[in-house]
Amino acid sequence: MLNTLKHLFAAVVVSLGLVSTSIAQQASATPPPSDNYVTEKNFKSKVFEVKYRDPNSLANAVSRLTSGFKGAAISSNLEFRTITVRDFPENLATIEEAIKRLDTPAAARPDIELHMHVLIASNSGATTGTEMPAELKDVLAELRGTLNYKNYELAASVIQRLTETPRGLQGSGTAEVPSGNPGVPSVTMPYEYYIGAVSFVQNAAGAPNVQIGEFSFTALSDKDKARVNTALNLRDGEKVVVGTATIRSRALVVVLTMKLIK
Repeated sequence: MLNTLKHLFAAVVVSLGLVSTSIAQQASATPPPSDNYVTEKNFKSKVFEVKYRDPNSLANAVSRLTSGFKGAAISSNLEFRTITVRDFPENLATIEEAIKRLDTPAAARPDIELHMHVLIASNSGATTGTEMPAELKDVLAELRGTLNYKNYELAASVIQRLTETPRGLQGSGTAEVPSGNPGVPSVTMPYEYYIGAVSFVQNAAGAPNVQIGEFSFTALSDKDKARVNTALNLRDGEKVVVGTATIRSRALVVVLTMKLIK
């Protein structure tokens, strides 16, 4: 009887040991809860008013000056033109100084005036007699020496005023394309143009050039389509032949003149 009780007591001890081991393993397998709350008590918050520059761009420029500690934050508001920062006082002071240095009035940018002339080149003997703008005299002389066409007629003229912009702008109109045959009226050809990614860059002399990331001109009719597409870098007062596109036996030529209006 005594031996039986001893064996029973040993079995109970072993069972309790296994249970406690299992509970310990489960406890160790469960990761401790992460701290999702800000515990730093030395943080301060401050709102900075932005007077001249874009708050989003300015906040991005000074974001590297934050401490990087958990809970540090920087945000901008375009409507109220503010930047809000939460960080250590020394980081707030550094960011405040940086904003004062960067938030200054931007240099005045001149307006841009583009004169766009659309010409039709051909070897036909018939012309409409349309008078060419005086500013195209030297361009026509260059075209006659470069392209194998005798006659050039003005199909459309556009004056476009714009400023520096990354988005660009679009326009449309109607060109009068000569038929090329005596007694036959001109053909109406709708056109569209796009001027995109316009910016100022300094040339070697320090003067501003106008850089156009994309310029396209498209003329379309039931039977014909002509398209010119390119990037440009223009000096003040410069005239440039943007490009040519073939329309059967003729060619569409786009000429741009750029002027800065201060």
